[in-house]
Amino acid sequence: MITRRAFGIGASAAAGAVGSPLIVRAEPPPIRIGVINSMSGGYAAYAQEGHPAFEYIINRINAEGGIKSLGGAKIELVLADDTSQAARCATEARRLVTEEKVHLLTGTILSPQMLALSPVLDELQIPCLSVWAAGSKSQWLYGLGYPYDRGYAKTMADFAIWLRDKKNFVLKTWTPCYSNYEAGQQVNHFLLERMKAAGFTALDEVPLDTKAQDQTSAMVRIRAMKPDLTLGLVTPRDGLLLHQARYNLNYHGSIFAGGTGGFSDLTLWRDLSPEIARAVLTRNLFAMTGFSPMAKIPSMENIVVELRDVAKLNLIGQSAIQSAQTARVLQRVLEIAGSRENKELLAAFPKVSIKFGEPDLYIAKPQGIKFADDRLLVDGSGMFVQWMEDKSQRVLFPPEFSDAEPRPRS
Repeated sequence: MITRRAFGIGASAAAGAVGSPLIVRAEPPPIRIGVINSMSGGYAAYAQEGHPAFEYIINRINAEGGIKSLGGAKIELVLADDTSQAARCATEARRLVTEEKVHLLTGTILSPQMLALSPVLDELQIPCLSVWAAGSKSQWLYGLGYPYDRGYAKTMADFAIWLRDKKNFVLKTWTPCYSNYEAGQQVNHFLLERMKAAGFTALDEVPLDTKAQDQTSAMVRIRAMKPDLTLGLVTPRDGLLLHQARYNLNYHGSIFAGGTGGFSDLTLWRDLSPEIARAVLTRNLFAMTGFSPMAKIPSMENIVVELRDVAKLNLIGQSAIQSAQTARVLQRVLEIAGSRENKELLAAFPKVSIKFGEPDLYIAKPQGIKFADDRLLVDGSGMFVQWMEDKSQRVLFPPEFSDAEPRPRS
């Protein structure tokens, strides 16, 4: 019902509008985010899966009104490919900041790129959020990747202890097998300490040459030692070559476990071929990851459905979910800062909080997302899964997320 008073007010306003010019509020300028990905080269698997999910969430944020604290400003992405080269990453960062005038940087940024990028961030004073890298000394770089010790090393060691003590796996000896680059080396350092404290006996290390075209020699060394367990951080490319060598040598005498991409990446099935993948991934192998659609986490289950049914993405694995999470963290940073100024953006990162149970928490973090003083997540934990013959993954560890029992050694 329209009262006389309400009608009168409305009529007067309408009459006034007839003789007045229409005032259209100008749309605020966009927030420019530089995205440095390895879309080609040896690390391309991460970005090729991850970027479509990142872009989808950014588009969704824009469609839902943009950044409210900046008047509804939309996010504009400026893309760069570092071709998996550390020096190129630093060069592209400088170009994006000085020529493209971006306000923030993000991207896959693995450890080699991180080391080259950090001095540039310090010089240009530009905030950056890495999807993966951990351990930068630059105050301008935050990371969603696993911390070397409380993330990778602790999760791997805890899983080995759980297999031995709770699931009756006979595990006494182990071989450190890892990709021989900054992250792999650092994780191995902490893993050696944790495994020794837990009573495991370390055999000779098998570092994987990240430039090698074949890992047969590494697998021959493992076969000769025949450890109960191999464990370490392995990249997708090194994992691909290692699993291929294991298949060629028909070696199944050890449990193979590790993280993350070299054991859990969805591209392994495509690049190995289904026949080889079924032979090695589903036998005596466990993979560390931050994501599984089978985990008992409603917000994770929901984003998987959305990326599959709405975004129509074909690859929805750990890289896709991690990248989608990156977009949501950047949204929080921008909303908290309410500014495009670099120092205010930087100051917003420690204030970000996405609690467990919130719909925007996509990765398996029981303590949610909160940055520690080292600019990495307070909760560095991950999960361990096992591959099934239908290419799905079943969660084994930690028990609160589990939906399956570990497959017996065979």
